[in-house]
Amino acid sequence: MADYKEETRKTYDKIAEHYSKANSYQFWVSELERFRALLSGKKIIDIGCGAGRDAAIFTREGFDYTGVDASEAMLKIAKEVAPEGVYKLMDFFHLDFQDNSFDGFWAAASYLHIPKAEVGKALAEAERILKPGGVGFISLKERNGMEEGMIEQTYSSDRVSRFFAFYEKGEFERYLTSAGFELVGEATYFEQDERNTTWLGYFVRKP
Repeated sequence: MADYKEETRKTYDKIAEHYSKANSYQFWVSELERFRALLSGKKIIDIGCGAGRDAAIFTREGFDYTGVDASEAMLKIAKEVAPEGVYKLMDFFHLDFQDNSFDGFWAAASYLHIPKAEVGKALAEAERILKPGGVGFISLKERNGMEEGMIEQTYSSDRVSRFFAFYEKGEFERYLTSAGFELVGEATYFEQDERNTTWLGYFVRKP
């Protein structure tokens, strides 16, 4: 388990170009609208921004956007996709920003790469850099079999491995509460992929 971060990072560095093309479709449409409606300011951070799919939307709409990711290859693509944004290489446990820096955070398909025993630390970092009254959005995959662990997949003929944690409905709320967040909304999205993935979305606020 100790190497899960490095293995997952190496995978995203290796598959960045293929992954960005395969995941260019934006399906968080209603969630983006709700997130914008909850925000009281324009300064946001995208935690796990990947190849910039969501960055393109936020920068186009005039947000003061910062994207962070642990994969240098993904950030390189993000800078090309949405050059108006600010991008920084860092992991979710050490967000190098001052307390109360952002009006909102967006974390789509990010925290699912963190073991459940450690996800509270990452959530605490997100809470720390969020302004009082600030809001966030988090999406995860619902448990449909294994609880967590490394999963091997083939991307463009490369055999790679990434860490995933899966959650049952109602389970992740405990982590959010422990991190100091108030749950202000939920969302569910069914993706018709090979695994029939159900995505769980959470809208949170820092009191």
